[in-house]
Amino acid sequence: MFKEFVRKYEKNSMFVSILMLILSLFLIFMPIKSVVAIIWIFSIFVIVDGIIHIVSYCKTTPENRLINFEFAEGIMEILSGVLMLISADYLVIFLPILLGVWMIVKSIIKMQMAINFKDIEGSNWVVILICSIITLLLGIFIIANPFPTVLAVTISVLGIALAVYEIINIVESAYTMSKLK
Repeated sequence: MFKEFVRKYEKNSMFVSILMLILSLFLIFMPIKSVVAIIWIFSIFVIVDGIIHIVSYCKTTPENRLINFEFAEGIMEILSGVLMLISADYLVIFLPILLGVWMIVKSIIKMQMAINFKDIEGSNWVVILICSIITLLLGIFIIANPFPTVLAVTISVLGIALAVYEIINIVESAYTMSKLK
């Protein structure tokens, strides 16, 4: 049951990471022209991810709900996505900070997963922990330096950092799923 829960979570995580990787490419190659559109797309991704988490939570068996945090994650993502849609024009300035916070939250969730794996023999939880620490540091870097020179440079750097984060997340998810077999 636990393996099934983790496998499902990692598949969802990989799907979202692929979508976020595509988003990061837009940030790198079309920084200014696409910012508001990217905020809309990102908001929709966050809302859809939140809905997926809530549906997944509702389908989880009662005994697995004890270790399941998807309902709270889903509610937070839906509320965040709706707020971003409502104020997309104003969020252009705050996009780096919002994505940095999102990366930090997701990294902390992965850290929790690594710590949960600590007691499972052969899980190599340290790899997951190291990846989550790297992505946590990337999120902190983005928040600490949202506007180092110009908005275009910031957004391009943000796109590169987001791409690195998502590639690490995909590798980490694939690694975790391979260890569950």
